[in-house]
Amino acid sequence: MNPFYSTLSTLREYLSTPSNASTFTKTGQVTPEEFVAAGDYLVYKFPTWSWAPADAAKRVTHLPDDKQYLVLRNAPCHSRVDDSFSSWNPGEAKEGEDEWEDNAPPPTFATTTDPNGEAPEAAKVKTVDEAGEEEEEDEDEDDIPDEEEDDDEAIIREAPKARTGGRGVKAPLRTYNLYITYSVYYRVPRFYLSGYDGTTRMPLNPPTVMFEDIAPDYREKTVTIEEFPPMDGSVQMASVHPCRHAEVMKRIFESMARRREREEWEEVPAAGEAEVQESADDGGLRVDQYLVVFVKVIAGVVPGVELDYTMGI
Repeated sequence: MNPFYSTLSTLREYLSTPSNASTFTKTGQVTPEEFVAAGDYLVYKFPTWSWAPADAAKRVTHLPDDKQYLVLRNAPCHSRVDDSFSSWNPGEAKEGEDEWEDNAPPPTFATTTDPNGEAPEAAKVKTVDEAGEEEEEDEDEDDIPDEEEDDDEAIIREAPKARTGGRGVKAPLRTYNLYITYSVYYRVPRFYLSGYDGTTRMPLNPPTVMFEDIAPDYREKTVTIEEFPPMDGSVQMASVHPCRHAEVMKRIFESMARRREREEWEEVPAAGEAEVQESADDGGLRVDQYLVVFVKVIAGVVPGVELDYTMGI
């Protein structure tokens, strides 16, 4: 951890003034009130998350005393993320493409009937004669070997492949406590996580060991080791820096709004009796759904940690 940077970040948060102007559809930022509404929705729909108070000396006045941050405890992590893992970065979508859709063309499959519903002609098998000329022969059913009489020596069996790339092979269990706070300076949620040995329940030491469970694109770049502001003492956690959160969230909400114009969106009631704020130009996407989307973005940063129990979007 860079002590100077950590001190500067804390000072900026302390000196910043919370804004009460709602701009989430235009900027991707949220107010403290919107953060609380989004947290209420996340907790209401997905009880693995809960609100927690800060230590007395660390409380902030722009959030309720009992809703200083969100926490999900003991999320399992069964495998490490190796250097070949390629993560999806919603902030780098290609022009003209929707980052929330699979842009690859759909696969094509052979059919057993023609468009009129009739069976096709027998398949043609191409062979080459001694002169090198191609021949076409009708495949006779008698030439098809009986599956029960397969010659084991003639079958080429694929050797099992070792697991390489991606999340890597199984590794000793780790557990993580996950935290979401509110950044006054950037006006977005900020994510922290602390890792523990799955057997001893002791904190991972040194804290940089947690980088083994973070996608390579983010290690020591977007994700750094920082102190967790709501707790007294030097609790060292990995933190996703929030400088681009607003940009990424804005892009995603715009993409989701475009999708909704093409397909029906599954409406889910807001938490409790909380007032639902809707934008006239966003296709009805609600600010209280903000943290559900945010958690899905974070899941791509820590793909080995089982933190995403939220609905599909």
